Amino acid sequence: MELKTLEGLIAILLTPFTEDGKIDEDGVKHLVGAAIEKGLDGVVVLGSNAEFPYLRFGEKLQVMGAAAEAAQGKIPVVGTASAWSTEQALDLAKEARQAGCDAVMAALPLYFNLDFRDAINHFKTIAEQGGLPVYYYHFPEVTGLNAAPEELARIAEIDGVIGAKITVINRPFLKKTIKATRAFNWKVFTGTSLLLHDCLEFGGAGVLCPLPLIGAEDVKALWDAHQSGDRPRAKKIQDKLLAAIPLLTGTNLSPAILAKGFKGMVRMPYSLGKRPFASHGILKEALRLQGHPITNKVRRPFHEVDQEKQELVKKTLGNLGWL
Repeated sequence: MELKTLEGLIAILLTPFTEDGKIDEDGVKHLVGAAIEKGLDGVVVLGSNAEFPYLRFGEKLQVMGAAAEAAQGKIPVVGTASAWSTEQALDLAKEARQAGCDAVMAALPLYFNLDFRDAINHFKTIAEQGGLPVYYYHFPEVTGLNAAPEELARIAEIDGVIGAKITVINRPFLKKTIKATRAFNWKVFTGTSLLLHDCLEFGGAGVLCPLPLIGAEDVKALWDAHQSGDRPRAKKIQDKLLAAIPLLTGTNLSPAILAKGFKGMVRMPYSLGKRPFASHGILKEALRLQGHPITNKVRRPFHEVDQEKQELVKKTLGNLGWL
């Protein structure tokens, strides 16, 4: 499947577990099928919200294989090449290809900070030897690489690295990155649907995020409004999506306060630099409440959502009309 021109709404899929903590392959296949049914443009498995750092190597292969089998070529499946070393990342990329994935997404290895030369060599190796197109995953709060947009353009130059997921809650940075990499025809996706309108206005490719599956109708309506030139409607839907912030942060504040805080934060000339909240349990609970046949089980060391968080998810989905 040709991915160099892929744009639109790409769902980051959660990794379902059975009640006894094993990979729920049927659950994976169901979520891929749901993405196809809702008309999404692609799926990513084993992203951050899919708990990739906490899965065994063989479990990652299970997830990628189940997703590719369910997709049957109807929708592109992006696997993972995010790992603790270049060798492990390369092994994952090769296995993703064997499993039937169409591309891989790769974040930098964690633990020690890497300099930019190491980052370039890492992605060049995966692109040259992994056998699949690569999406660069920019998540500085996790990886520690606070690269400037001009530096990201050097990653965009690497043959085979076809695009990026920019998980930075910062409008100026997103805009500058899209501009800096435009000459390389890089497909730059925002890492959150809360910035989808801005990303499209700047010339970006779309979004890689869990919300296109959970709130498909609204996220698709935003995309369609922008594509048809109805910018005011797109902006209005974007503002509505800010009410989904509790699903991503676990924060139980009024939608108005959360929206005001978010709008202030995205205009800062820098990111906050804080390690992010792990929202995968909350997002699984959202899917479960919507009737998807998955549990809200998460992989240790994290704990399952408690009753307070369950009520927050239910209230948030109700406020958005997503139940």
